[in-house]
Amino acid sequence: MRPRILLLSGTSEGPVLGRALLDAGLDVVATVTREGAVRDLFGPLNGELTVEVQGFDAPGLRDYLVSGVDAVLDATHPFAVRITRIARDVCAELGVPYVRYERPDWLPPEGTRLAATFAEAAEVAPMLGNRVMLTIGANPLKHFAHLHGRLTLFARILPAAESLARAFAAGFTPDRVFCLRPPFSREFNHAFFAEYRAEVLVVKASGVAGGIVEKVEAARDLGMSVLMIQRPSGESTSAVSRIAEAVAACRELVGRGSLAGPG
Repeated sequence: MRPRILLLSGTSEGPVLGRALLDAGLDVVATVTREGAVRDLFGPLNGELTVEVQGFDAPGLRDYLVSGVDAVLDATHPFAVRITRIARDVCAELGVPYVRYERPDWLPPEGTRLAATFAEAAEVAPMLGNRVMLTIGANPLKHFAHLHGRLTLFARILPAAESLARAFAAGFTPDRVFCLRPPFSREFNHAFFAEYRAEVLVVKASGVAGGIVEKVEAARDLGMSVLMIQRPSGESTSAVSRIAEAVAACRELVGRGSLAGPG
């Protein structure tokens, strides 16, 4: 029986990692947190691996691992710190090998304003301009809710019902929310930001694969201020940042015969 890898996914690297794990002779079950991500991310694999919609808490992940998982490859978003912490801790508790893949970080150009948290970014944004384009996902929009009326806020989010609901809950009206699916080119971002006369771009440090380069370059072309929220610290210890490294780590862990196994 082939070793079984649980791939915690949700980013564009998920299907790439899934394909690489399959090619390495491993059995893969991938999980995402949105129903739409099953199609959008893993559709090209045409059922070659199992994809499930799972929003794990610690007890749920513990039960899942005990059911028969040989290793966990955590390829969740750099800002998805809750699931990374849960996965790391539960794997340590059960003796299940854990590998963290994190897309490489990106050094922003000189002049980029940095914030350590979303709350800090909400404090800084009013100092940079009045028309603010938020490209940080739907969950953090709540940190900017108190700025409606003081600033003109726009939010670009994924076209998912739960994302739109969160935007509305944060006080955004339909004319200030744009539901679009990436990737976006530099040219598209340029036209989009210009159309809405945005003066400030707020981004997360999601890495090159997250489209940050195209966003920041377009903003700089337009003379916009760029405010970037840095990655949470302390969650990336021993992370690998290359696909090949992640696959090799999984193969080594399940192939060297030293697994204690869950329970």
